[in-house]
Amino acid sequence: MDYRLIQSELRYKISHDSDSQELIGLQDEQEQLLQLLRQCTLFGESSSILIIGPPASGKTMLIQSTLSKLKHSEDVTDNFTQVNLNGIVQTDDKLALLSIGEQLGVEDVKERPIKSFGETFAYILESYKTGNPEKNSILFILDVFDLFTRHRNQALLYNLFDACQSANLPIVVMGVTCRLDVLELLEKRVKSRFSHRQIYLLNAPTFDQYVTIFKSLLSIKDNGHRPAQLKSWNDHIEKLASDGSVNDILRRLFDYSKDLRLLKNLLMMPVCLIHQDHPNLVPDDIIRSCKHIVKDYKVLLLQGLSVLELSLIIAMKHLTDKKRKSTFTFEMVYQEYMQYILMKSQLVENFPRPVIFKAYERLIDMALIRPMNHTHKRLQKEFWQMSLLLQPTQIAEALQKYPNCPTSVMQWALNPTHS
Repeated sequence: MDYRLIQSELRYKISHDSDSQELIGLQDEQEQLLQLLRQCTLFGESSSILIIGPPASGKTMLIQSTLSKLKHSEDVTDNFTQVNLNGIVQTDDKLALLSIGEQLGVEDVKERPIKSFGETFAYILESYKTGNPEKNSILFILDVFDLFTRHRNQALLYNLFDACQSANLPIVVMGVTCRLDVLELLEKRVKSRFSHRQIYLLNAPTFDQYVTIFKSLLSIKDNGHRPAQLKSWNDHIEKLASDGSVNDILRRLFDYSKDLRLLKNLLMMPVCLIHQDHPNLVPDDIIRSCKHIVKDYKVLLLQGLSVLELSLIIAMKHLTDKKRKSTFTFEMVYQEYMQYILMKSQLVENFPRPVIFKAYERLIDMALIRPMNHTHKRLQKEFWQMSLLLQPTQIAEALQKYPNCPTSVMQWALNPTHS
């Protein structure tokens, strides 16, 4: 088995929005976009469309996979030109105009004086049409579309949408944005020329789709692999995805964030570990990678507490364990802490009550504990019913990583002073 070839293929798939990557849950949107592009490239129907969705919802991958599918169509081949603009890079209409001219191969646009945007834009389109008779359409992709609405008089958007309504050259203008209110940002004259087609990518993947994407990212295709090798690797990935520990990690990652970039980060380290002596991915590879990329912010908060504050957290944990109740008050925590002090009086500094209460208040401010009801403001803070917002595993992990944690505190965490 050629492990280098497998590793190279998987690394490219994970680190790029691969054109050939299978779209999971976006098939209907892809078909809608593909139909629009085919109408332009085959029948000369100009149009404009907005693709709207939150970050990492698959907007770029949808466009790239649809364009790849279009290019591989027998009746389309390569008879269109793609122009990419970005609202972060092209910060004004002049920069956008120069970029359009450069991408369409109109070399003299830089030397030509720009008297008006519309005149220069029309000159670029006419020059392109004359110099490229085999190309019969242009696809404009405007990434971060909402930033183009800030340009003066929205001249770029006006001329692009206006060109869509003329019969001179088939054009598709595709805007990509995260803003749901993007149509409200368009001037009236610009909005009137927009085709009012929108694709919304608002539905997050289900967990089953998430696992399918996991398998898709690690599967290999027939790119020079022997059939037996191809089947063996893909069967191994199916088995890996059904492993209980791997499924738990995927569930944890899915609940934490449905961003597929995080999933790709999870897979990059295990893929890089593939070599002759370690030919297959194993659950331990996924587990180690998860520990590197997913940090529990509450554990990090606990590591930054003072010894007194950490001791109060341990007292709260013991109270909830003993009483089998999830609520406590400062008085209960104070009594629990003082019993610990009496047991370890030779080893632990004894703080006055006001200092201990100040530490308790800081835990409230850090949202590690919270009041249980809305009537607590009628009472003194010492008698508020509070609950601990930490899991025992988080406390245990923080104690293991706490810098120079006193031995007495560690022993108290493991063995309560009384039962």
